[in-house]
Amino acid sequence: MTPNEHRFAKARVSNLRAAEMGEYLDARLHLSSHDESTFARALLLAAELHGISYAARECGLSSESLRRQLNGSRPLYLHSVRGVMRVLGIHLRIEVIP
Repeated sequence: MTPNEHRFAKARVSNLRAAEMGEYLDARLHLSSHDESTFARALLLAAELHGISYAARECGLSSESLRRQLNGSRPLYLHSVRGVMRVLGIHLRIEVIP
């Protein structure tokens, strides 16, 4: 098992819901036809499953404002993406392409 796989396995055991959300969002990012709206809508679904009002409060927004950002009717800001992901217990990571 590689160090990354081992780390993910540990995350899965300690926070299964976050691990599942991370897998779901990662899969959306790796779709061949992905774009920012695909990822934003996936993040919206995850936030709604977790509790969009809580996620919005963590981002300093109303639920409706966050929903508009994530459904594409308003510009999506990195601050909002990071806030929702923090609430979900996951984060973005940059990796070198092999």
